[in-house]
Amino acid sequence: MSLSLPSRASGLLLGQVAAAGRERGPAAAPARLGLARILAEELLVPDPDLAILARRWAAAADDAGLDTGARAGFAHLRENGAPRPVPQPGERATLPLHLLPVALLAFENPRTLTSLTWHLAALTHPSPDSAWGAVAVNVAAARLLQGHRDFVPDVIEALRNNEAPELLLEAVRRLPLMRQEHINAVVGSGSPAIGATCAALWAAHTEPRTGAALAWLEQLPAPLGSAAAAGAGLLGARDGIEALRIALGQRAVDLNALKQLADQLARIAPTDGRA
Repeated sequence: MSLSLPSRASGLLLGQVAAAGRERGPAAAPARLGLARILAEELLVPDPDLAILARRWAAAADDAGLDTGARAGFAHLRENGAPRPVPQPGERATLPLHLLPVALLAFENPRTLTSLTWHLAALTHPSPDSAWGAVAVNVAAARLLQGHRDFVPDVIEALRNNEAPELLLEAVRRLPLMRQEHINAVVGSGSPAIGATCAALWAAHTEPRTGAALAWLEQLPAPLGSAAAAGAGLLGARDGIEALRIALGQRAVDLNALKQLADQLARIAPTDGRA
């Protein structure tokens, strides 16, 4: 059965707000949904201002269970009113987990999707591994929202055309040939951002069982915690909201509000009685 765009869009947003790695619990879901709502309020206007979006995000980010890079980046924004130019000493790059809803906004426009994702990632994450990892995840999400399961060629093209880190590009190129034990080796590499990106992409590309993919993502160690939210969002876009809701079990999410916001972000006309 072919899935509808509303089911895919709601599934993506449900995965992003409700999935949790070892580092953070599912109680962050309402705050993550709030960040997505701010995204809609600030970008679905005639003349969006990324600086206003950044300030509002920074003020609301504390309870959202974000990755360490995002927490440091938003703290810097609050204190200095500008993005941080370099990582903190000893900081390892992490994958932003709050940017997946950008895919709903721009899934039909690859250039806008790439540019907007990269610029929003750069507000908090100065490492190229982080910014281009977010782009890779959102390009995959856009293809899944369109009903295309094989997103790897599109991700490769986006990374290759924009001088993304070579290690990330090579890992994505090998993705279709990898088994889970190979992915475990990649996620243990020196860059948690690249590891989390590859884990999320591999789960959505290769593991056909929604529940098994989610369980594997949620057991990854703390530095890779973003993979759970990013990967679950991709699974939701691939398999729809009902399949992901069953895999997630009982988690504190207002599904009606979530579906309405997903429709708003993806510019889906409201209908009466939609499941």
